Amino acid sequence: MRLENDQYRVTINPENGSIVSFFDKKGVGEVIAEPRLAGSFRLLLPRPGHHSNYVLGKEQRVTSIKKTGDQATIRWDGPLVNARGTYDLAAAMTITFEEGGVTFRFEAENRSELELAEAWYPMLGGLMGLGPEEIRRDTHMAAGFDPLLDMPLFRHFGAPNELGTPLPEWLLTYPTPMSMAWCDLYNRHLDRGLYFASHDPVARYKGIRFALHPGLGRGRHGDDWPRPGEVPEDTPVGVVANWFHFPYTPPRGRFEGPPVVVRHHHGDWHEAARFYREWFTMQFPVVDPRGSWMRRDMTAFQNTMFLLPEDTVNLTFKDVPRWAKDALDHGVPHVLISGWQVGGHDRGYPEYEPDPRLGTWEELEEAVHACHEMGVRVFFFVNIHVVDMTTDQYRRKLHRYTVRNDDGVPYQAVGWGMGTLGARLGLTHAMLGQVSAGLPEVRELFVRQVRKLAEIGADGIHIDKCHPLPLDFNPRRDGGPDSSPWEGTLRCIEETLETCRAINPEFALSVESNWDRMLSYTDVAWWAALGHRSSLRDTFPQWTLTGSVNQPFSYNVVNLLVWHGYAMLVGPGHYTISMNDTLWRPLSAYIKEVQRIRQDLKDVLFLGELLWTDPVVVGGPFAAHVGARRSTFRNNETGKRACVLVNLSDEPLEAESVALADNADGVVTVCQPCEPDQTARLPMTITIPPERLIVFAET
Repeated sequence: MRLENDQYRVTINPENGSIVSFFDKKGVGEVIAEPRLAGSFRLLLPRPGHHSNYVLGKEQRVTSIKKTGDQATIRWDGPLVNARGTYDLAAAMTITFEEGGVTFRFEAENRSELELAEAWYPMLGGLMGLGPEEIRRDTHMAAGFDPLLDMPLFRHFGAPNELGTPLPEWLLTYPTPMSMAWCDLYNRHLDRGLYFASHDPVARYKGIRFALHPGLGRGRHGDDWPRPGEVPEDTPVGVVANWFHFPYTPPRGRFEGPPVVVRHHHGDWHEAARFYREWFTMQFPVVDPRGSWMRRDMTAFQNTMFLLPEDTVNLTFKDVPRWAKDALDHGVPHVLISGWQVGGHDRGYPEYEPDPRLGTWEELEEAVHACHEMGVRVFFFVNIHVVDMTTDQYRRKLHRYTVRNDDGVPYQAVGWGMGTLGARLGLTHAMLGQVSAGLPEVRELFVRQVRKLAEIGADGIHIDKCHPLPLDFNPRRDGGPDSSPWEGTLRCIEETLETCRAINPEFALSVESNWDRMLSYTDVAWWAALGHRSSLRDTFPQWTLTGSVNQPFSYNVVNLLVWHGYAMLVGPGHYTISMNDTLWRPLSAYIKEVQRIRQDLKDVLFLGELLWTDPVVVGGPFAAHVGARRSTFRNNETGKRACVLVNLSDEPLEAESVALADNADGVVTVCQPCEPDQTARLPMTITIPPERLIVFAET
């Protein structure tokens, strides 16, 4: 059975519904190079004594195929079967040509007495790369997961070791560690790519699977695929790709999966990022980067843990004005107060009341007002999900709200020790469990306590550990186990912002999360991977990440944060002292100068777009040195650009004939820490000192 238009031809085996051909008429040609690995779906129905009870779509008989215009619906009305039994289950897959691609929708009606635990679809089996045989293995893979941003999947599969399956697999899950629900296969020789994404309006846990049949040569240099002659002729070779879900649909329930979009495009993964951004911004609201002081103004902030979980007091509330002035004197007018609540940092949660050793609510309010008087914004460190399992509150009530596995057992406790050697080794830290924001009681407790912070004048909060555990089987939850933690987290943030902004309309939020759905509430997040591009930042240019400067000689960390355009979290002495500590003063002075430059050029260096392509032309030693870095930002309103040249090495580097590819003789402003700004004309020659940066901006 064929379904086709002027761009695609999709061929379905009419007997079992397997997708045996996916043909791109505009450039790639056939995507499924090995049809013997073709498939359609896979379902998991755990049964007593056999939890891994899978039902394969390619082993089922199609009941009907209905074609209407640009759409076909394949039905397997059941019962579905495998070698272990027969199951009263019906399934259907609808294939539609829309939005320039092919959309797959899947649904299953569970009439059996078993849960439908997993649903895999669509199964694109027999992939060997894009294009003709001589170039197709140069196809790379990118995903919303930065470590795999340019992976030669069809030459070096390189999957991690797995137990329980003979096949090497990549299992990439969303919302964590993937920040976005898309991946892309692209071949630069062909200038063509294949976008493979889940366009899901529901916040739920899911992922992409790539499996290489029949195996690989682990330890081989470069190409680890099976070599000619190593595989019997009757054994197919290729990759099977699919999205997978964990609906745990109960008996007599119905699973309606989200649309999966497959779409070809010109160019590399950046075009896939554009597709995803277009869909996302039509589906969800996205904050305005100029609408929040935290994104608009906070290029850097100081963070100190006032009380460690092992009872070390670093600062009290009476110390806040002096501590905040230390930051302000070094160009940092924003401060984050951590470890302020009962028990200290990463202990005592969720009792968000001032620890008596630090002071009272009244003293904390006075400290906040003192900061405001000197022009410093103050926000507070909190958590939604993490609770201290040693407290009376936990034993009395909160244990009922813990996130649980499918056996009803709370997930393993975690913790982060700080104040003693045993705690730092993970031996004696406070034991922290997780509760689910999918429960109304958890949301109410959190919102009520954060409201008090807004009432004393707080300018915002940072929500740490903002990813819930992936699945929650607590019977008290709202929604399915795959969606309740995630939808609940979004609902909790919405209720918090609504409550606090009724008191302070400028109340702002940052999160420890790279989940794209947070863009509806904030575009300031922890943490940045320095030295690597962020696919989330390239997809959503308004998103900014945060990197930590926590040791006194970390000049290059400061430089790299400017190079990326990220916010700077200044945590002197691993967040235990202030920027005015004697050992820190030289670095703090450098940060002050960098802050001066970034504030003067904030509209381009911080709020502007980091360009994908590099327009800088440069020669001399800087051009080829391993310690040289450069990046270019563009002002979204004026189009003017600013370029950051960084020298990470311990020797001066001369950059000769510096220019822009399309502006070889323009006038620029040259900005350098501890030096007055200068005007120059391109091309120019300039020397960047060791572990320093220079910025030049179009005038």
